[in-house]
Amino acid sequence: MLPEWMNNKDEYMPLKDGGIFILKTIRSLGKVMSRIRIQKGHEKEKHLPSLFKLFLTFAIIILISIVKEKMVIMAVMAGVLIYLASWPAMDIWNILKAGLMAAFLTGIFLSAAICLWPEGLINYMMLILKVFLSVICLSIFNHTTQWNHITRDLRRIHVPGVVIFILDITLKYIVLFGRLITDLLTSLQLRSVGKNNKKYNSIGGIMGVTFIRGAEMNKQMYEAMLCRGFSDDYEI
Repeated sequence: MLPEWMNNKDEYMPLKDGGIFILKTIRSLGKVMSRIRIQKGHEKEKHLPSLFKLFLTFAIIILISIVKEKMVIMAVMAGVLIYLASWPAMDIWNILKAGLMAAFLTGIFLSAAICLWPEGLINYMMLILKVFLSVICLSIFNHTTQWNHITRDLRRIHVPGVVIFILDITLKYIVLFGRLITDLLTSLQLRSVGKNNKKYNSIGGIMGVTFIRGAEMNKQMYEAMLCRGFSDDYEI
């Protein structure tokens, strides 16, 4: 004969808690990690050499920065848009989104100057357009060139190996820390039942664990480099 309390149904209903902050953070980290780790770009089988694209991108950005003729700026913009017209729609949107965001932020920074000196509106608009085109060119280069190709080209133009090593290790550790933070946030979300009034304390704990783990990884990498006799020559 079972006791009466064992026959009763548990009708516990936890209070709802949105957890929007955690979900948005996980989603943002996942997007950044996927771009660095996978980087599915618009690179075709017969693509231009990455070193040529690197010099071409910098040349276009320098031209945009120093030129004052509006027709030249319009010609560069027309050429970029014609080139993007051959891309898939989703890739075009990703490129334009970065340029539009940069132009929007530039417009916000220049809003005070536009209000105080409205006679220079044309110059301000040209500056915003230059920022838009520069970011578009950088986004195209990033979208059509793999990370390993970029580091290889830096080596070809005789950039010191230590600089390339720092860039490469930084990208790798961004992915590692992104995975760690994503796993910790997922664990926090799975263990959070009901409404958590101390959510920010939990986020602080996650950042503390990330900092401690980063210090440990830094020490381990330093000791590994000593054991292997690292001599500032970073082979790609």
